[in-house]
Amino acid sequence: MSEKAASRATPWRTVLIVCRKCGKKLDGGYGRKRKESLKTVLRQTFRQAGRRRDIRICETSCLGLCPKGGVTALNATHPGTIHVIPAGTDGAEAVRTLLGGDAAGLERA
Repeated sequence: MSEKAASRATPWRTVLIVCRKCGKKLDGGYGRKRKESLKTVLRQTFRQAGRRRDIRICETSCLGLCPKGGVTALNATHPGTIHVIPAGTDGAEAVRTLLGGDAAGLERA
């Protein structure tokens, strides 16, 4: 008996992928006190802008680019470029880097 593949719509318009390995090596480095992960800072920025539900942030293992003092991330919706987000970057700047022109409406963050 064969199983049918199940599909379901999601509320996400954008999917961001963040390297978990880079984040562990860095052990924080973001946020006001530089003790938070990039994923946490991105989530807070989207929440403040009211876009928490339409953007998904996923952590993955190594993306193959291992920077010193930063975390590798990419916008899976537009996967043409891998970005390195340096430690100390604030959430709004990281969002602008990852979303580019899609960052409109995040000025409140």
